[in-house]
Amino acid sequence: MKGSAITILCITTIALFPPALAGTGPMAKRRPSADEPFRTFRLLDERLTRLETQQRSLEAVWREANPILGHNVAGKRSWAKPAHAMDTTNMSIQRLLIRAERLYRIRHRRFGVRLFRILRTRAEAVQRDIVGVQTARNKVAAESAQSKLASSILSLTLQFQAASGGYGSTNCSPKAWTCCEPKKTQDLREGEQAACRWVCAQKPLSCAGFVGPRIR
Repeated sequence: MKGSAITILCITTIALFPPALAGTGPMAKRRPSADEPFRTFRLLDERLTRLETQQRSLEAVWREANPILGHNVAGKRSWAKPAHAMDTTNMSIQRLLIRAERLYRIRHRRFGVRLFRILRTRAEAVQRDIVGVQTARNKVAAESAQSKLASSILSLTLQFQAASGGYGSTNCSPKAWTCCEPKKTQDLREGEQAACRWVCAQKPLSCAGFVGPRIR
């Protein structure tokens, strides 16, 4: 399975979010939308870490399932319960992405809309694969469904890394804006459809992609 790869990605993501941006200092006192997309990034990181932990639990349950369930439809489908927990987590991920996509549509930032739409589409793929696990009638079908689910979670995590990677190390001067500059197509890594290069901008209009919080 691909759990180890996802674990590495999630650990890397957590390392990118220093406590200074995690809810302390002047930025924490402003309205939530003023801290976007960093607030959404922190919440997504938390949810993706939880989803990866739940996936490991799902794999453990599947391995312990009675071998007699191999091709039979009878018997308890023990993998359905952990899959349900993953469904709940992924639904919360989708809600965060829908709100972020709507925010950047209101702000007329096309790259922001595109970036979060890509993430939402990948989260929807995860949702479909979770349903596949939930409805698997036997252990063989559950194994196949879990393999697809692992791939879709990895795809979502990679794209999240592409959007958020490096924002925590942006060192902007007071009054400057954090800015997601779209990476060029040739600079995208495998598995990325769009990506941010987090830089500083003196004015929102000078940011080619979309702005993040302003440094106080």
